[in-house]
Amino acid sequence: MNIKALIFSAIISFSFVSLPHQNSFAQSDLSESSSNLVSPETKIDYSNLENYLKNKEWREANNETRNIILSATGRMDIGWVRENDLKKISCEDLKKIDDLWYTNSNGRFGFRVQLPIYIETGNRPGKLIADDAYSRFGDRVGWRKDNDWIIFIENLNFTDNAPIGHLPNPRSEYSVTGGRLAYSVLAERMVQCNLN
Repeated sequence: MNIKALIFSAIISFSFVSLPHQNSFAQSDLSESSSNLVSPETKIDYSNLENYLKNKEWREANNETRNIILSATGRMDIGWVRENDLKKISCEDLKKIDDLWYTNSNGRFGFRVQLPIYIETGNRPGKLIADDAYSRFGDRVGWRKDNDWIIFIENLNFTDNAPIGHLPNPRSEYSVTGGRLAYSVLAERMVQCNLN
């Protein structure tokens, strides 16, 4: 082997020996930051939600929020949640979802944005009020158009211009049955978890 080939071989060997050490450092940094995105209580991983939100991929973030709510309520295999299931979402999970939405939307989206609007429009968390109060809420957050509820999967506004409080959407995107009752239960859970 000539000297040039020997030096080249040594450089290549050194590169491969050094690479795992550099990767393990990068992985330890990554695992440190991502450990803050895994719920110690429920083991739910929020890294996908955070990535979607940071990249303003609102549709994907809404779908990921759906998956997180299904996981948090133990209903992932079933694919939908009932009102009673919403009562089981841990405050830690509800706050994490809300914090990620609120922070990454510059305060436009999140449960803490929706809750005051819900109350201002005459609704009461945990109590069923007349349909018109819930309709006013839907009008304010853009879930209703032309005096009717939108078809959520097709007509949600996944842009930065969406009305304040438009996302995340807890109706059919989360496969929540009941609409008004379900949101009332979710709003009650928001109050219990101090999201207001």
